[in-house]
Amino acid sequence: MFLIYPKTISAAAAAVLLSLVAIDGAAAEGGCGPGFHRNEFGRCRPNGPVVVAPGAPVVVAPAPPVVVAPAPIVCGAGYRWHPRFRRCVVL
Repeated sequence: MFLIYPKTISAAAAAVLLSLVAIDGAAAEGGCGPGFHRNEFGRCRPNGPVVVAPGAPVVVAPAPPVVVAPAPIVCGAGYRWHPRFRRCVVL
């Protein structure tokens, strides 16, 4: 047998009522009405047809390959670079 807790039922009912109150229909932004919008000066303007003129095709040349050369290693006087040890060694 299930026990009914009045506080739980009232909390659930309050949650349902609050969710129904929070549901709002889609209203026109700024109160201009359907088919209108506000411009940058705040006046209502009709939503006219959008016309986009075709532009010239854009051709982009491929970028040259990037070559990253390692920085030259300069050993001090009396030292030379050893490729196997990868450090400066005494002559």
